Amino acid sequence: MMGGHHAISGAAAWVAVTAAAPFTLGLNPLPASSVLLGAVVTAGAALLPDLDHRSATIARSGGMVTWGVSTAASVTSGGHRHGLHSLLAVVGFTFGTTLAGRWEAVVPVFGLIPAGSALLLLALVAFSTRALDITRGGDVVLWLSAAVAVVVVLAVAPEQLEWLPTSVMIGVVVHLLGDLITTGGIPLLWPWMPRPPRAVSRIPGMRKVWRSGGYLALPVLGNAGSKREWVLCAGLSVYALYGLAASAGVLGAP
Repeated sequence: MMGGHHAISGAAAWVAVTAAAPFTLGLNPLPASSVLLGAVVTAGAALLPDLDHRSATIARSGGMVTWGVSTAASVTSGGHRHGLHSLLAVVGFTFGTTLAGRWEAVVPVFGLIPAGSALLLLALVAFSTRALDITRGGDVVLWLSAAVAVVVVLAVAPEQLEWLPTSVMIGVVVHLLGDLITTGGIPLLWPWMPRPPRAVSRIPGMRKVWRSGGYLALPVLGNAGSKREWVLCAGLSVYALYGLAASAGVLGAP
């Protein structure tokens, strides 16, 4: 799945889980402000597994810094669609976000802040605005805009950062699901990548589901960037916008 589509699916998933409007799951209802901010943040979190791809949107969002991080992630995880596209990555990203939230620092004006969560929020907002093409301009404008958003959160509602691990978990899970339903598939159980038994491979259609290299796929979208993917993400965009508008009371929903 393409980067922008991963971001859209992350935002839609956050709306489905946290909004209390009709046609949403409402599994973890949050205030409208959290639904709105969380949609942006989860859109960025849905790009995190592609840190292993040095040409991905996330790697091109911060010049040499993000490119360097992406290069390191690619090498340590075994390359694109390896370690960072597995269930282990879901645990790692979620646990890492929780640990980051424990790092606090004293800064001028604000005093003691959750520095780790603030920096992660900065990155995720920047990643999502780049992927969704929300801001115009180069990297400087991108990161300054994200920094303004973080400063506003710290000044007005620092409690918003409490749901950050949940946002990251949802974003990463949705990313894996997005790649799972393309022909490339993912190594869901990495580093264990069992190959299908010969008897299973002989079942019609199973070679596309359980690949010879151990990858799993339910390729209903076909190749990444297919027309089916565009149609799906158009629907997800409409759904996310509806959920945000309904949460904000624009459509008369609570």
